[in-house]
Parts: sequence; structure tokens; C-alpha cells
Amino acid sequence: MRVGLKRRFLYCFGLAGLLVTSSCGGKFFPEPCKTNCTPTNSGDYIYVANSSTTASSIAGFSLANSALNALSNSPFASGLPPNALAITPKNTFLYVGSISGGILAYTINSDGTLTIANGGSPVASGVSPIAMKVDPTGQWLIAADLTPQVLVFSIDASTGALTTQGNALGLDTGSTSNLYITPNGQFVFISLGTGGVDILTFNSTSGTISLSQLLKPTSSNNADFGLSSDPNSKYLFVTETGVNSLRVFNINTTGASILTELSTSPVKTGLGPSQVLVTKDGSYVYVANRTDGTISGFTLAANGSLTTISGSPYATGSAPVDLVEDQSHAYIGVACAGGNPDLQVFAIDTATPGKLDAFASKTTGTDPVLASAITGTN
Repeated sequence: MRVGLKRRFLYCFGLAGLLVTSSCGGKFFPEPCKTNCTPTNSGDYIYVANSSTTASSIAGFSLANSALNALSNSPFASGLPPNALAITPKNTFLYVGSISGGILAYTINSDGTLTIANGGSPVASGVSPIAMKVDPTGQWLIAADLTPQVLVFSIDASTGALTTQGNALGLDTGSTSNLYITPNGQFVFISLGTGGVDILTFNSTSGTISLSQLLKPTSSNNADFGLSSDPNSKYLFVTETGVNSLRVFNINTTGASILTELSTSPVKTGLGPSQVLVTKDGSYVYVANRTDGTISGFTLAANGSLTTISGSPYATGSAPVDLVEDQSHAYIGVACAGGNPDLQVFAIDTATPGKLDAFASKTTGTDPVLASAITGTN
């Protein structure tokens, strides 16, 4: 947590920090963590999936002493071309999903380096994940593949082994793109391109997942891709191509419709918005625009409205496809599928709140590596 933000948090909430919303600056603050909250690994690390079949690997980097450096022995070999990455809340395991068929597991060592588990064999076979996430409790890995279908796996906290929980659940027609679990663990959203967004309910006690509703794009020619929400699971953000905008929805826990679009939605982004990220303090929203190679930045108000940040959009490498906020909440990393560079890291400006300042860039292997996903320690 940045120093300025920490001071503002204490001023607005007191040391207990029990309130989850505030009129103090119109910002959001997450609910206190309840389970599996203390990281085993406290280092600030970022990982990028290199999905080229000739360079299948995971590149790892540390953020320390105001510098971005490659980890020892990075990039780490992957037996399958990686398309999706997911880290457990305690930073013990990194899961790597491949549409070539399977999920690999790596142990995250104390220095951030990776050691492949299960002798290098997949910990889950018969699945082709294009997107996956670990739920907030750390008990479940949820993966969506190209079929399209979604599967839930229970996680062995000691070994990282995965056990399929129930049968695969078929999704609506479309091309699977992204998967997002709300911070409260109640909903799972899966984007299906021109098929829209499937809305699923999730029970984190039993691991049961159920298909509930379907959100359609604003036009049959448009496609939905990026997904994110604020830390209080109040709003859902969906990037939509065709209109090149970010749609904003209220997430309803009661009533016939789970999603209700805000009157201020949609909000214009750059061309080909591919992914969206809301910072963990709920202050800012960033959208990766794949077609024009930029990131659009917005401040987020308590009512869900967005205001463009000074200097936005910010230039990236070619074809930015995924975003991550680092563990210190001071940096935003972006994976660029077209390279130039493969990994770009921005510092979140404090003088002009939310503005992205160029910080560092790295190649993640011998180009072209086709950087397809990025994640970081919690």
C-alpha cells in the first residue's frame, strides 16, 4: 500500500478499517480478508506467459528497490504453451493453463523462482484452459476452456495437486476469452466474445458452480472480452469491441437481473479493448487497448462513474492483452502479445493520481515469444 494511500485509509476509517465504502474521496476499500490471507511468500514478483510453441516458458521478474529485474534462471521452461496464469492467495503455487491440453503447477520459491510440481506432468489433463483464476479462499481453481465449458478443481494446499469437483459445466455459445471471480467469491463471469458474458453463481464452501444468466453485447457485431470488478464486488466492468468502450454494471444480489447497466455506461476507450483492471483499493480502472497499443486510465467514483485520468491513453508495446497490479500497489504491468516490449511496467503517479508513468520494460525471452498472460504475487 502506498504511503499516501495508507495515511488516507487511516484518516478515513481509523485503525480498525472495518468500513467497506467511504465518502472520503469517493473511493472504495476492500472488505477485510477472512481466510487464507497471509502470504507465504512476501516478495513482489511478476510472471508472464510466453505462449509461442517454440519458446513455451514463464518469465519471472522481481520488483524491488525501484527496479525491475529478471529472476534467476528465468524464463522457466513450460512443457505446454501457456495461455493462462493463476496464483494462490498465499503465493505458494502458480498454475499454468494451456489450450494444448492441461494445467501445470509450479511451486513459488522464497526468491520468486519457480519449481515445477508433479514431475513436470500436468496436475489436470483433459482440459484446455484459455482462462482461469483461484477463488479468494484459495480452495478452488476455476478454469474455462475452448469447448466452451468451465471446470472447478479443489486445491491441495500442501502439494498443489488438483482434484476435479463435479462435472464440467457447459457454457453458452461463443469463444471463451476471460474469466473473473468477484472478490466476495459469489459470482464468476466468463466472456465469450460475440456470445457475450456468461454469469455464474459460485458456492465457495462446496465448490458448486451454476450457470445463471447471459449478458449479450450491445450489438451482434460487437464482442466482450475483459472483465473486472471493484474490491467490494458492487460493479462489473466489461470491455466491448465494436463500440470500443467499457461497459459498467451494478451487480445485484437480489432481483431478477444480476446485472444492471449504469446510465453513465458505456465509456469510450481506445481501439480493441482486450482487458480491464480495477486497482485493489478501488481508485483506478485501466483498460488495455490491443488494436492501438495503449492503456486507457480512469478514476472510479463511489457511484461507479468513470473520469479519464490526465495523460490517458498511455502508449504500450504492440498488442497489449493483459494487465496486473503489483503486490505493492504502486505499479501496473502489461503483457504485449506483439512485443516491443513483451513486458512493460508503469508506476502509478501520486502527484497526478492514477496517471501512468513509464517505469521499465523487458523482453521475456527470445522474440517472438507471444506474451499471452500476466500475473503477480498478492
